[in-house]
Amino acid sequence: MENISDQIAWRLGYLALLQGVIARLANSATAMKAGSVAVLTALLACSLGDQVPFHWALFLLPGGLFMGFHAFFLQQERAFVCLYNAASDAPLAQLIAYRIDGARLAAVREPLLNVVCRPTVLAFHPPLVAAVVLAYLFVQEGHRCC
Repeated sequence: MENISDQIAWRLGYLALLQGVIARLANSATAMKAGSVAVLTALLACSLGDQVPFHWALFLLPGGLFMGFHAFFLQQERAFVCLYNAASDAPLAQLIAYRIDGARLAAVREPLLNVVCRPTVLAFHPPLVAAVVLAYLFVQEGHRCC
């Protein structure tokens, strides 16, 4: 790189690439929330049929899976945000390689269990599963008395 405008263009290209990855990961995390609502609602609707053998614990598996996938996409998003911040904070004289290897990503990735404990995951999935289980139990109790 010979001049400052080439260095700026190179850096902006790399940052745009990372920003695109971050946006896709954020959309995937949002899709996991929507998928969780859709699947749990469909399970609730299927469980309320007459003579359907169903137990409230069957809501836990899909709820847990969607929670895990949501945490995974959030973990990846946060790792790419760290790469983005490191690249944007680096001096222009430092050449940034466009290559994103697994070692660089692993160095900034949080453990998945820490991400599962983040408010954005815990404030959505457990209350959703609890609400669906309570709705199921409430409707089942209504069927018993009538």
